[in-house]
Amino acid sequence: MSTTIFDVARVCGYSKTTISRAFASPEMVSVETRNIIYAAAKQVNYTPDAIARAMVRKKTNNLGFIVSDQQYPVVLNPFYSPVFEGVLQVGRERGYSVFIASEKDIQLPTGQVYVKKQMDGVIICGQTEQSIIESFRSQNIPVVLLNNVFDMEDLICITLDHYGGTVKAIEHLLEQGKRDIAIISGHFSPYVYNERFRGYTDTLKNHGIPINEAFIKTVEPTMAEAMHTAQQLLSLKHRPDAIFATNDIIAIGAVKIALRAHIAIPKDIAIVGFDDSNFSEIIEPELTTVRIDKEEMGKLAAGKLIDILEKNSTGKQVHVCGTQLIIRGTA
Repeated sequence: MSTTIFDVARVCGYSKTTISRAFASPEMVSVETRNIIYAAAKQVNYTPDAIARAMVRKKTNNLGFIVSDQQYPVVLNPFYSPVFEGVLQVGRERGYSVFIASEKDIQLPTGQVYVKKQMDGVIICGQTEQSIIESFRSQNIPVVLLNNVFDMEDLICITLDHYGGTVKAIEHLLEQGKRDIAIISGHFSPYVYNERFRGYTDTLKNHGIPINEAFIKTVEPTMAEAMHTAQQLLSLKHRPDAIFATNDIIAIGAVKIALRAHIAIPKDIAIVGFDDSNFSEIIEPELTTVRIDKEEMGKLAAGKLIDILEKNSTGKQVHVCGTQLIIRGTA
């Protein structure tokens, strides 16, 4: 039998009103009181909407679009902004509203998942924990995972060919006569990171080129971090003649550092990014990068989620979207 707010009250001794306020408006409750209430809620495995979730849920036609805290806000994110546009478009066509949240927004201090705005289903983007997915599903909220893959029963995952896209990028650099190719990887989900790194190492090995550990860097995918790391690489006594960056922000940071050092692009240093964000054509020279149809990824994710809600789709599925190398001025 599902626990209720009365079970929490029985354990902690506070009134139903105080307990409700601790979850809905925590700033109105003292830290000490909140901690006692949250501990009691965790003890009895209570979430604020436990009763509603236990009942046959009334359809709200609301979808959640959830991103990691590092990727928030979505509207400023060059990758997830067009993905979200695709989700919105399908939502409008099929009669659903879409709400954005970060993972921080949906987690209670108890570690449990709680969405104040009731959702019929959610799309979780990029890096996440299996426990987050399991928590939604335990509340009968279907999940579609986007830009990540977990081996979980009945989970639909929308991803892209990270490995193949990377192979195309490295092969292109090799065709340009580059042999000392560095990689600057962003801290993304383990799945994305590993697939792109594997594409890099496998392609070099297939061409008989040894892996140079000095050319392997991992950073937070910010402009400042990218520029700092590119500076380190270009300051090496034996510096690389090409850089593969696992997103466009990192690649643009490398371009800025090379230009400031008066290093000719692409003659002396070639640079390739990944994503084909709007930024890739703003810089000069324009960025060679791996294109992803991000809007189509969003449309596919929304369509699959709505299919689950309308009982037209079940079972585990992994959908892999293709990539295309866009050759411009940096390589």
